[in-house]
Amino acid sequence: MKLFSSRRSPHVRKVLIAAHELGLAEDIELVPQAVAGLTPDEELWKHNSLGQIPTLVTDDGRALFDSGVIVEYLQSLRPGLRLIALGPSQRIDALHRQAWADGLIEILLRWEGERRRELDPRQPDYIAAHRARFLHTFDAWETVAQAWDPARFDIGDIAIACALSYADLRFASQAWRDGRPALASWFDRVSQRASFTQTAFDPA
Repeated sequence: MKLFSSRRSPHVRKVLIAAHELGLAEDIELVPQAVAGLTPDEELWKHNSLGQIPTLVTDDGRALFDSGVIVEYLQSLRPGLRLIALGPSQRIDALHRQAWADGLIEILLRWEGERRRELDPRQPDYIAAHRARFLHTFDAWETVAQAWDPARFDIGDIAIACALSYADLRFASQAWRDGRPALASWFDRVSQRASFTQTAFDPA
């Protein structure tokens, strides 16, 4: 398999962590892409008209994109290892946490994009709105983190961990751990997993 990717993309990291957890990391060839490239290379465009990462090309030549779809596919290759539960209630819970985290990641990506704009002045109201969503989400996670099963590590947990690590990478000044001991303790624990340490963001 071939994965068009960047080691600075939280969506790519979610796929890579899942691949490690499922024992598939060695079966995936990484094809580096610029995370904010305006012109994706021709090979990526051949497989994904959106020119977005992550894009996975399977061994039979099928192109899959959106990190959630890719993880579903990887899960299908390892049905004995469950990152996405089979039971309806557990599955909905895991997918809900994944969607929650993916939504925050999109907010952080837009916020980071606004901070990097050079041609136009930054829009303070836009940044303030994104920061408010950031804080509300972290406060909500603090409320529920105490009840998270320490033995569980599913796709919802992976997505939340990727959102938290991306906040550390790009928004360290926001100090999300302050006043959120349960969430910080949970994150510190999952950060020690081999799949997490082996997929660290490239800080460059």
